[in-house]
Amino acid sequence: MIDKYVIEEIDRGIKETWENEIVNDYYNGYLLKEDSLKCSLYFHLRTKLKKLLKENNLRIYPEYYFSDLRYFADIAIVQIDTTIDKSYLRDKIVDVIAVMELKYDGGNSIGTENAIKNDILKIKNYIQTGQLLCQYYFAVIYETECISLNWLDKRSTNNWAQGYVTELNAGSLDGDMWFEVNPYNGMNG
Repeated sequence: MIDKYVIEEIDRGIKETWENEIVNDYYNGYLLKEDSLKCSLYFHLRTKLKKLLKENNLRIYPEYYFSDLRYFADIAIVQIDTTIDKSYLRDKIVDVIAVMELKYDGGNSIGTENAIKNDILKIKNYIQTGQLLCQYYFAVIYETECISLNWLDKRSTNNWAQGYVTELNAGSLDGDMWFEVNPYNGMNG
């Protein structure tokens, strides 16, 4: 079991990365689609959290597969036990600390919104099955004019998302691109 302080430091690192490095990468033309967002988050989180990751046997993996749930997480932060005598690294993973689902789109079609909403349902399923009790980060860059940057409604944020989910949002409001963090997890708000 990982110490709460470590979880809070990871949470702080993810939120700061979104508000600083991801914003800079976006405005400097380093982010084109979801995969470049994933690469950027991976790079910046490994850099920012390097010491914490090493001290706590934590690893960051893209496209991490949860076989029991039959889902791929875009990014997962996991803890490994290096003393386990197994051939496969996957068998040394003892805890999941954080899961990130990412979306990056410039379209405003119903299909785009449905893909985003499907990731919300994926996170909801992770939480409601109780098989994966960790922190969840839903990161969306939506290059379309928005009324609001939030994707979760009050019913979600007051129920299943409370204590677990943080939205990392970006979208256009009145013609300007905005980035924000909406934490429902009670940490580093």
